[in-house]
Amino acid sequence: MDSSLQHSDAPRTADEARRQIESLLDELADLSEMPLAPEEFYPQLLDRLTFATSALGAAVWESGPSGHLMLSQRTDLAAIYPTPVAAEAIAEDAAQLMGMLAQGEPDRRPGSGVTVLDYELNGVPLRAAGQFWGMLVLYQPLNLPKSILQSDERIARAFAEVAQHFQQQTLLRDFQQHRHDWKRQLDFAERVHADLSFPKTTYRIANEARNCLDVDRVTVLSWQGVHCHVEAVSGVDKPNHRSNIVGKLQRLSEAVVRARQTLLYTGETENLPPQVEAALIDYLDETPSKIIAIVPLRECLANENDEGTKPQPPEPLGALVLESIEQLDGHQLLRRAEPIVRHATTALANAQSYRHLPFAFLLAPLGKVLANVGWYRLSSTMKVVIPLALIVTAMFLIPTDFFIEVHGQLVPAVQRNVFAPSDGYVDEVLVQHGQHVAAGETLIQLQSNEFTLQKAEIVGQLQTAQAELDAIVVKRSQGMRRDPRADSRGAESYDDLSADEQRLNTMIESLTLQRNLLQKREDALTLKSPIAGQVLDWEVDEILTMRPVARGELLMKVADVDGPWTLRLELPDKRTYHVLAAQEASAEPLPVRFQLVNEPGKSYTGQLTNTAAIVDLDEDTDEPFVPLEATFNKAEIPHMRHGLSVVGRIECGRRSLAYVWTYQLVETVRRYCFW
Repeated sequence: MDSSLQHSDAPRTADEARRQIESLLDELADLSEMPLAPEEFYPQLLDRLTFATSALGAAVWESGPSGHLMLSQRTDLAAIYPTPVAAEAIAEDAAQLMGMLAQGEPDRRPGSGVTVLDYELNGVPLRAAGQFWGMLVLYQPLNLPKSILQSDERIARAFAEVAQHFQQQTLLRDFQQHRHDWKRQLDFAERVHADLSFPKTTYRIANEARNCLDVDRVTVLSWQGVHCHVEAVSGVDKPNHRSNIVGKLQRLSEAVVRARQTLLYTGETENLPPQVEAALIDYLDETPSKIIAIVPLRECLANENDEGTKPQPPEPLGALVLESIEQLDGHQLLRRAEPIVRHATTALANAQSYRHLPFAFLLAPLGKVLANVGWYRLSSTMKVVIPLALIVTAMFLIPTDFFIEVHGQLVPAVQRNVFAPSDGYVDEVLVQHGQHVAAGETLIQLQSNEFTLQKAEIVGQLQTAQAELDAIVVKRSQGMRRDPRADSRGAESYDDLSADEQRLNTMIESLTLQRNLLQKREDALTLKSPIAGQVLDWEVDEILTMRPVARGELLMKVADVDGPWTLRLELPDKRTYHVLAAQEASAEPLPVRFQLVNEPGKSYTGQLTNTAAIVDLDEDTDEPFVPLEATFNKAEIPHMRHGLSVVGRIECGRRSLAYVWTYQLVETVRRYCFW
């Protein structure tokens, strides 16, 4: 167990235990971000989990190729899986865990009965990128209190989230590495096929292969008759064919090419053909390389001339030699080199074929010159002019369908937005994504501390004013009449009480009106669905709960997905003229043909019903467009979803073939050259 887990005293309070578990999770979260191998990360996770739950042990079971669970990573489980019965106990526990998965919910089940120690299994499924890949399993004593089991289950779930995050990070790093290798391979293919010059091709193969495979040296050899010849060495402008290392490498490559097998040297020379072993030992005296891979390059197999005829063996083109001074995984190096070898073989074969052409150095420049002057027309110019004229004339006479491309989305025709009426925060979200709601059904409950404070203040003022008014009424109706000295009082006392009474009545009316207005605004914090429909927002509960909102902020969308749908299109502003002209020329709505982005190859039809009188601006491309709306038969489209992207064409009648093919070019030239 890690030294950081060895504490002298157990936590004395629940807060101390919680802080320790949070500290362990924080340490694991930091470790999950590091590029560690699973053999380094999971033992630390399992040790911390065992410490946090005081379990007998913990393990990670991974899903094998056949779908069965296999014990992958574990703590010290010698007491649970003793050596004599370990295989049988592991098999029984795997069956129990598979039963948990079949049940569909996390559960606890007793462990195998073949061991002396009694325990039960508590498994938490592990998923990465939405796919199940294993289980995090706790081995706990039997008959633990329910509170401890629930606490351990929560802790195990927290640790499982860290394990899933680590697995996702590992998959992401592997994907990035594969993507990096793939990009390198594409760059390699693009560069080695840049031209047909044999020296340039071999030089590019050597240098680009070294960069792609991260080895120390790559050598390209060609096969000439019965010998190998070094054509290019990475990092060297021109190889020195008189040097001992070049001569010995050529002899070693000849032996490998004749043996028709790839040579991989990782430090041992056993199980090699005698001629290859002797040449390899001789070459090792000249090089410090610890990894040597020699891959023969051969042409593709010749096609069978007659049925049943055995194909001729492929002719050797040469060899590709990979060398590394550092100790690497040689088999992995060969796997990474497979696409490099394929591209190198094709490029080398093409370059050799071009080099073997007679007078190739003269024919290539001559062909370019003749193509520029049009030598193919010298025999009969009219044989070319007349067909060309006919083709051009036909292009202006033959009509074809003229259409304008647009992009858009499928949306319900009736949809409403729900906005925040005042500043506050979301206290409760009562619906979920995709839930059908009725008109007037409560969607979100907002709270405003400002309203609560103002209401409390107004209620207090109202109570104070009412108390003062009651006191004045008592004085006027009882106290003044019973006072024997009432006759000696002046008129001012009665007038003052009347004025105070009138002032307080006015104040009470004003405060009552303010309280009622605040109550209406507070009632408005209960947001209800304006229509009957479906909630469109994704993860509304996680996004909105306890979130502060501002007045007018969009919180939710509700749409009537069972009612009519419409196709909202974006017509580029520079193509608006064609659509408007077609609408004026046609008495019927223009037909629209469109395809779903997620269903290419199948088209649907609709009718253009509405063209906006404004020009909007695309937020992503800053390109102006005119909004359009079209109707369609939603029964023809299965799996309707709000915002489903489409690519469409607005049919604008028929025009000549020349106009349809060239109108964009003509408009571009007019826009930039004749403005």
